[in-house]
Amino acid sequence: MTSSQLDAVTLLAREDEAGVYRADEDAARVAFNAAATLGYNAYRIDLGLATDKNSLLRLFGRSLHFPEWYGENWDALIDCLTDLSWEEADGYVLILQRTDVLRQTDPSTIDTFYEVLRDAAATWRDTGVPMWVLIISEDGALRPFEARG
Repeated sequence: MTSSQLDAVTLLAREDEAGVYRADEDAARVAFNAAATLGYNAYRIDLGLATDKNSLLRLFGRSLHFPEWYGENWDALIDCLTDLSWEEADGYVLILQRTDVLRQTDPSTIDTFYEVLRDAAATWRDTGVPMWVLIISEDGALRPFEARG
């Protein structure tokens, strides 16, 4: 295991640090691989086809294998993200790429989506289960993910 992988494992194990971050491709790849070491479920989701709220919610629900009762609305999204009983794990790493498409076509939707993700991560953090959301982006409004020991 490389030092960057060890750094990522150390950081991902800290549920108190879990949340929504921006990452570059290399950091996302290291985190994705480190997730398995910790027994976390890791997902890499390409949101490039999401151009509005409806397409985002549909794509995201399919990518995370949401149950049939998922209603493809913000309340149902937060309900599913804070449950995940059908995908139980010691933690979760969501790597989202190509969010820039939605940022250009529907900025209010991406802002709401990020807020839902922050709420979900906070809910998991309160239960001692880390949920990391790494967004491959140059969005300066997001905190940078930096694996450190």
